[in-house]
Amino acid sequence: MHRKIRSLGIILNLLMPFAIFGYAGASSPPGLPPGQQQQLQDPGVRVYEERAEEILAMASEKILGYGSLEMHFEYQADDNISFGDEEEMDAVLYSKGDKYYMRIGKSHFISDGETAWTFLEEVNEVHISLAEFTDQAMTPAYFLQNFKEEFRSKWIREQEYNGRTVHIIDMVPVEPHAFYKYRLALDTGDNHIVYTQAHDRQGNIIHYEITDFITGGDIPDSLFVFNPDDYPGIEVVDLR
Repeated sequence: MHRKIRSLGIILNLLMPFAIFGYAGASSPPGLPPGQQQQLQDPGVRVYEERAEEILAMASEKILGYGSLEMHFEYQADDNISFGDEEEMDAVLYSKGDKYYMRIGKSHFISDGETAWTFLEEVNEVHISLAEFTDQAMTPAYFLQNFKEEFRSKWIREQEYNGRTVHIIDMVPVEPHAFYKYRLALDTGDNHIVYTQAHDRQGNIIHYEITDFITGGDIPDSLFVFNPDDYPGIEVVDLR
């Protein structure tokens, strides 16, 4: 259960309304395997890092201009790291400012910008944290301010994917991490995300593919608040 919350939370961070796309620049990243770490220290690699920074900066500026965001996506995981009985499921993310609601299967991640709730529907349990401290509930503002210190980005290539031309960009945690690499595919035309992947050290991959992307909708604030009283018998784990 703990791994489930942690893993889904990491992907939430990647899928928040792309305030994660910012200026990635940091010292040598200890989160990388030694071979890749040496490769990134090669001065020639800096050209690809700079290209990634430019693309991500453009995506960040565009996405942050949206008042609200609704995003639907599909989740796939390798057999040995599937969450529950399902290896594939659909999911949805709603975001407005520093507020968000995301559902992946029967797991719900909610924040009103001050408090964050992780509701596990299957076991009728909710974990409550302060939004600024909860690991799986980073806000867009947080990523804008801290992303360049926490990840290092590198442009890999352009390629065709399902009829679209995409930039492939890898993001490597600066500090040791459960996943050693995150991969983003961004449409070269509108800079919207097409898919994201998380790679762990055992060779497993968690894949999220965006199926619908809607901006500027009227999302009620009530969606970003969770009331345990609405769920009889719920177990509340208050971590504040």
